[in-house]
Amino acid sequence: MLFKLSHCSFSYHSRLVLDDISLGINAGETVAIVGQSGVGKSTLLNLLAAQHSDNIAYCTQDRQLISGLNCYNNIYLGKLAQFGAIKNLLNMLRPNVQALEEISAIAEQLHIADKLQASVGKLSGGQQQRVAVARAFYQRRPIFLGDEPVANLDSVRAQQVLQAILQRHQTQVIALHDRDLALRYFDRIIGLQQGKIVLDAATADVTQQDLQQLYL
Repeated sequence: MLFKLSHCSFSYHSRLVLDDISLGINAGETVAIVGQSGVGKSTLLNLLAAQHSDNIAYCTQDRQLISGLNCYNNIYLGKLAQFGAIKNLLNMLRPNVQALEEISAIAEQLHIADKLQASVGKLSGGQQQRVAVARAFYQRRPIFLGDEPVANLDSVRAQQVLQAILQRHQTQVIALHDRDLALRYFDRIIGLQQGKIVLDAATADVTQQDLQQLYL
């Protein structure tokens, strides 16, 4: 089993965020985590991320981009630790040919190839979100964790990005608000309510009405 939590609770500033969570996720699964804001989706992802940090590409909700750098260098930061200081410095001055080719291909897939030299701070929220996803792709890790990685995208772009995520990673665990996307692209849905798992089922066994109950 790739991820395992057993009777796990988590509090933040004396507030119980996750309450007695037990969960197992196998390699190769495609899992959507759904529920209202504040029910513990981000906290659950953080606990999972701590279990296999070396094999995970994690898109957090705050994106962790550097606004003063262009898109290319923000994506390149995904592999910063893998290269020496001199190579990283030279890349800032003149992009490494191999890195530029790989990053350009990723940017093309995510429809931001024309933004590689643009400052991240000047991009829209949806474009910044795609830069964060591109950085995760550049890491080439088997597991993708995402905290609302398509929240700022329109329906067409959101579907394109999710399809790219599914193509590039062996295992995906993604928090979403869009219930249609959860039902369309994921094999398993985990629903949270008041810090508890109240739904954990194969997508084929879940209806829109089931998901609606999580938001009442």
